Amino acid sequence: MPVTIFDIWDQALLTDTITLPRTGAGAFGQQEDAPTRLGDTLMPMKTHRSRVAKLRTREIKPFGRAQFRAPAATPPLYKPPGVAYAEQLIELALIDEMERIDEEDILKLNSPDDMIARSVGLSLIERGRILQTRNDRATEWMRWQALLNGALTITYPDGGKIYVDYGYPSGHKLTASTLWSDTTNGDPVADVQTWAQKVADDSGFYGIHVHMNSKTFDYVMRNAKVKALVNFQAAGANSILRPRRQDVIDLFSSFNASVDIVLYDNGFRDTGASTSPVGLTKYLPDGKVLVTTEYSLDGVDIADTLDGQVMVSSGYNSVDIRQGWQAEVLLDQISKNHFFRSASARIPRILIPEAFLVATVA
Repeated sequence: MPVTIFDIWDQALLTDTITLPRTGAGAFGQQEDAPTRLGDTLMPMKTHRSRVAKLRTREIKPFGRAQFRAPAATPPLYKPPGVAYAEQLIELALIDEMERIDEEDILKLNSPDDMIARSVGLSLIERGRILQTRNDRATEWMRWQALLNGALTITYPDGGKIYVDYGYPSGHKLTASTLWSDTTNGDPVADVQTWAQKVADDSGFYGIHVHMNSKTFDYVMRNAKVKALVNFQAAGANSILRPRRQDVIDLFSSFNASVDIVLYDNGFRDTGASTSPVGLTKYLPDGKVLVTTEYSLDGVDIADTLDGQVMVSSGYNSVDIRQGWQAEVLLDQISKNHFFRSASARIPRILIPEAFLVATVA
């Protein structure tokens, strides 16, 4: 009798086993994938029980301060100014692919030799984790395409497309007047303060999170004007040749906003890419800066990611509807080929477009 390692046809158990945290060695792609992706913070995942969703962008109206009541008088009535909404329907993108399982592996999985069966069972779990990582990468890629472009275009293998325009206001996608790669004449401090004010003018909240990768931040650290300002503020001390990160944060912060710098270097190596750092496709590319308000305004997230439902096989001619990412093994009844499927239905949403500003600085 073959030894049962786990039932590859038990879809729920297969999904749960793949998503269990790994112990010991790092997860696949660890050299590329940080344990937590910034997109999970900027655009948190939200359960959605459908394949179609409303993209409801919100314009925040000023609502002032509370009124005073005179003694023995009736409390004055507060009439909310209302909130302006714009709605459109969007489809969730199906991140769905399969990997063929070799016939030899299926035979080994059913081997009476315990060691052979276990080794193949573990191999299938590892392959499932790679498929899950690819799925998560596609989710993060969608998020950053939406954030950096104010729009998202998804192209299917057959040439079909999904296009979502998130409605960034005029002036929220721009290029620095003098690029930061010009470390002599570029002015990152003035630029960031101007952009933070632009976000405030349009959203009512100052831009306080400045996102960039390490290479872009290096332009700031080597900038002549930044070093001059830091040395001016530290008059009497030894000359600073390379500012500290806190020095730059203090310069970016103006009289009206305390700014934080968020560095993000996460990415992935595409199939066939070089294993060296130059082969890394960064979600936040070199020379791009994203300025945002707080990630939640008045209790409303400025952006999110919908995680929808997926259909999986429950029998020869029946399906179940499951929530979130799912894995399953499928059998082609004609060829007898087995396939390892990884699937999710997701779409990022930008709910307050005025809270974002994207700048090209190099």
